[in-house]
Amino acid sequence: MNGSSLYAIAAGGIFLVCFLVQARTTLTKWAKPMSVLFSQHLALPVLLRRHRIVGPWSRLGFLAHVTYVAINGTVVFFRPHSLSETGRRAGELALVNLMYPLAAAHLGSLADHLGISWRTCCQIHRATGWMSIALLSFHIIVEVQREGFTFPLDHTRNLFTLISTTSIGFLVILSISRIRRWSYEIFLRGHQLMTGIFIYGIWRHLPNHGGPPKLYLYVGLATLVLNTGLETVSFLYRNGLFSGHGTPRALVSFSPEGTFAHSKSRVAILIRVVLPRPIKFEAGQYVSLWMPSMGRWSWTQTHPFIVTSWSRGNLDNIELLVQPRRGMTADLLRLARSASGHPVSFPALFTGPHGTSQSVDQYETVLLIATGFGIAATIPYLKKMIHGHNTCTLQVRRIHLVWQVETLDMVQAAESLLNPLLQDDILDKGYILHISIYVANGLAQDKTPIGRHQRACYYQGTPDFENIVAVEASGDRIERLPGIQDEQGRTLVMVSAAEFTRDNIRKNVRQVLHHGVELMELEYQPS
Repeated sequence: MNGSSLYAIAAGGIFLVCFLVQARTTLTKWAKPMSVLFSQHLALPVLLRRHRIVGPWSRLGFLAHVTYVAINGTVVFFRPHSLSETGRRAGELALVNLMYPLAAAHLGSLADHLGISWRTCCQIHRATGWMSIALLSFHIIVEVQREGFTFPLDHTRNLFTLISTTSIGFLVILSISRIRRWSYEIFLRGHQLMTGIFIYGIWRHLPNHGGPPKLYLYVGLATLVLNTGLETVSFLYRNGLFSGHGTPRALVSFSPEGTFAHSKSRVAILIRVVLPRPIKFEAGQYVSLWMPSMGRWSWTQTHPFIVTSWSRGNLDNIELLVQPRRGMTADLLRLARSASGHPVSFPALFTGPHGTSQSVDQYETVLLIATGFGIAATIPYLKKMIHGHNTCTLQVRRIHLVWQVETLDMVQAAESLLNPLLQDDILDKGYILHISIYVANGLAQDKTPIGRHQRACYYQGTPDFENIVAVEASGDRIERLPGIQDEQGRTLVMVSAAEFTRDNIRKNVRQVLHHGVELMELEYQPS
């Protein structure tokens, strides 16, 4: 290579670097308006409203699913030589789609590895699973319609094909929402068992000479083994292997019973897990707890719980606020009540921390909206933001928590979590935290201020979310110095609420996106 060529390469490289730097600056400048347009026209608008079986579907979700179906359909039906070839393509493509559902036994760990939320991971898992079932069904139909088709069950390959097909039917039945809600533990273990039978049947069905179909299956299984191995090592280390402090222990108690405490949905279980090793937890993360000594069938049950604790450093123990429903949480409530007000101690094991933690660094105003036990997901973010304000590491200047509950019993259960937040919010008496609690029943007045500075207030009825979002988006509640041009910062709306409340918030936020408002739905959403 002569000197002229080297000079040309160097000059071209300098030109390319300058171009890329300028392009990055331009893209950064256009990122915010493009994000607003994206949310305004794709992410937030609802194409199909929420129904009992399906929905809601945003335009973005619908477009993503249609694109996914179209790509798979194109691969199957693009210029086939025969109908048999389309069936073969469908079978191979089903195995390709199965690589994602097979990638991990625990969706929480898979979501962590991919850096996505648990809900997004579940949506992808559901879409790829149903697509695989549809492609396999088409593959079976084409094979049955083939001329001269026979299926003698005395052939081992055909027998395992039948077993695999039957397991698909059971997987479909187990996916019915009523069965899943009736007993999630039975659904989960049955789903895993049927999947294992299905995979083994597919492996025995495929030809012995290998080829791409078996390669796809092996890639999925290898990913499963790798993820399981990593999760096992992490599980053993975090649960105290070689630590000399034994296994974690869970101290279980429940909130004092009030007028309405006969309803499980209005009683809170408080769990404090003592860890053998200090672990770093980010705001919004959760753990999956297993307490095998709690009862006869408790060894079959694990349950995810949001962590309400937060600290800049590692934690020696974590706190969980739990809503008792059925199964494991109902057993916890029964045992806690039988202890006559004293905490009950159980040996426990856990996986985690799981989940993504959302950034709150660049916002001037943060509005947190919670209903019922959704308050548990907001507590660690409140702790993080108040600490960031006190240490001048965050830009936040106003935090407004809006909490909607049925009765005051739920508020009493969370007092031990909310009171320290108000006590910590003392920097220069700025008082950036304001709490509005809307109670459906049990208040004598429409508005009842709490405390000397009235930073918390009870309201009778339901909140006007449209007005609340609009007021916070305007920035009028932030005190600004007179005579100084103070540009309004961005506003973040964080939601952990019931389904129809979330739908309402999406509609209200969409109207004020041009004010620099962003919507963030937290990892935990109460049902």
